[in-house]
Amino acid sequence: MTSRRPHHHVVLVAALLLTGLLLLTSACGGTEETTTTSAAETTTTSAAETTTTAGAGAAGGGTSGHVSVEGLVDNPVVITAAELEKMTVAEITVDHPKLGMTDYRGVRLSELFEVLGVQSGAATLTMTAADGYMAEVPLADIAASADALLAIGEGGALSVVIPGMESKSWVKDVVSFEFK
Repeated sequence: MTSRRPHHHVVLVAALLLTGLLLLTSACGGTEETTTTSAAETTTTSAAETTTTAGAGAAGGGTSGHVSVEGLVDNPVVITAAELEKMTVAEITVDHPKLGMTDYRGVRLSELFEVLGVQSGAATLTMTAADGYMAEVPLADIAASADALLAIGEGGALSVVIPGMESKSWVKDVVSFEFK
């Protein structure tokens, strides 16, 4: 078992580097479908290994403080925590599926989606965390929660809060949104 652990770290570092490369490519305007799909598949594999080994509640390797937005939106961008602070910030207390009543502050996803210009053909949102974890949620489910937020946490970490949804949809340290 000891010999697997160092290999796992190499896989995790490779997944994080691929995610960073994807974000950099996306921010620079180069977004080819084949590259994105390949990187997402690699990240998904690493995420499964990370989830199995790290377990729930394990801390990630730091915080990103930004979300790359792509897919069926009029305004693909990289949003930072500092930019979110300039928008209308809501403070809410909601029932987290595992943590109970918890305070959050951030920008309502409904407002953010308006700013991004989410296109009418978009049906789902795929969210990816800094550690490679991915969750896909129907936009209709997000719209059903008036308190759904892109929350701004300690050190600028961004997390998705969707009251009424299972905890697997509440993505911590989110680094990308893809509207499909």
